[in-house]
Amino acid sequence: MKILLTLLLVIGSLHALSIDMLERYPVALKKAKDENKPLLIYLYMLNCRTCDYMNKEVFTDKRVIDFLSKNYIVVKLYTNNRDLPKELQAEMSPVFHFYNARDSEMIESIIGGRNAERFLGMLENSYADYSEEREE
Repeated sequence: MKILLTLLLVIGSLHALSIDMLERYPVALKKAKDENKPLLIYLYMLNCRTCDYMNKEVFTDKRVIDFLSKNYIVVKLYTNNRDLPKELQAEMSPVFHFYNARDSEMIESIIGGRNAERFLGMLENSYADYSEEREE
């Protein structure tokens, strides 16, 4: 019984250390509009070592998870996803598009990975830009 309880606690804590990343652009865009949040579009490629680093080291950092969960809708898409408008597609990865879903405007795009601290700073800066636009 103790082993089962321990296993459930471990699984529960692992689940808590993840970001809810949607996998369909139209669904994510609608959710961002409905919740009045900016959309973070994370574009990746298969066998991308930097994308693997972001997935394993950055998107599992509690500070990054907490900030993203509170302030963004996140969608993770393969770079050549057919659902994605042509202007958002990329030929490299990772690419992060910060998008104001309400006005259908790009806030900014950033290419390449970052460690958790730098990525969090990037998120905070982009969210501040989004908040300023919203107040105008």
